[in-house]
Amino acid sequence: MNSDQQSEAKFPAGTLVFGLILVVVALATLSQTLFNWHFDTPLFFIALVALAGVGMIFAGISSARKASAKNSELPSQND
Repeated sequence: MNSDQQSEAKFPAGTLVFGLILVVVALATLSQTLFNWHFDTPLFFIALVALAGVGMIFAGISSARKASAKNSELPSQND
């Protein structure tokens, strides 16, 4: 192992998705209060969690591709 290589900071996809969920819930609640309209709350949360899951899947795929590309660029240490 080469100790002078700095490891890249990992992107906190889970934190981002959780934060986006909170922002969407806050905006939906605020819009209900300001505009006096209503929506099906359970369906809203089901859709929100499903979209968050899809976002996490894409983040995982992206992370795996970056790791694969990084590993293929490293020189072989078996020489």
